[in-house]
Amino acid sequence: MNGKDLLMGLGHVDEVYIQAAEEKTLRKPFGTALRRYGAMAACFAVLIVATTVFYTRSPVGPTPPGPVVEPPDISHPPEFVPEEVTVDMGQVYFNDALGSQEDIWYDPNDYTITVLTGQAFSDYYQRDLTPLWLPDGLTPSKRNGTAEQVIATDGTIVSDMAVLDFYSGFQDDNLPELYEDTNAAKGLSLSASRLGMLPHWDYVLPEQERQTTDIDGIAVTLGVSIRLCEPAGTVEVINAEWESGGLHFQLTAQQIERADVVKTIASIITGTADITIIN
Repeated sequence: MNGKDLLMGLGHVDEVYIQAAEEKTLRKPFGTALRRYGAMAACFAVLIVATTVFYTRSPVGPTPPGPVVEPPDISHPPEFVPEEVTVDMGQVYFNDALGSQEDIWYDPNDYTITVLTGQAFSDYYQRDLTPLWLPDGLTPSKRNGTAEQVIATDGTIVSDMAVLDFYSGFQDDNLPELYEDTNAAKGLSLSASRLGMLPHWDYVLPEQERQTTDIDGIAVTLGVSIRLCEPAGTVEVINAEWESGGLHFQLTAQQIERADVVKTIASIITGTADITIIN
């Protein structure tokens, strides 16, 4: 993680733009858009960090001059997929976290957005990003399978984050539904990037002192923070970060059992849904 987390704003991406994969520019900073949602967004803000790239409505922008700088090649031969994977929760470490860091905003005068969908999405990420196992009751967002590249005027790609949302339900504006008793969403968001440009989380301990969890040979950093959800109280938010197959991943979940979060992560890393959790 390099501390440069992303912010594109809240709203929508027009379906026409997604289908055409046209280039766009950002419209407004996150702070302005977030105020539209008031107290309801306060509890969900930690997850919005990982999903804002899809909720931007922008006009078409000009093609930046110069060649687009491609991220490193991540093509690789198929890996062996184990028939069954076992994870011992006694060997899983959760670091105390403070939550997501303040977001940044890209000036539309200096950056444009290129939408990736369909075959362009598959070619860029070189794999299906959907977890092979998910907790019961979660449904995918209709925005899944779409990503946005943020491109500077010199053609450099500065952001390439794809976000997949899985929640118990969605509102008409495609934001996750909030539970009345907790005023919080139930579900998870998975982000992936070839550049490693993902939302940055702050932890109580410095990076060199944080404990990682080994899942099938991959070091995963897990963090837990407590989010105040007025007026209901608090909910636990879990954040996970790891790198595998040439991609940087981040998973953020709330109102999901820890064992289910770990099982979801294991299915992404190992490429199998046959995961056994030992408590």
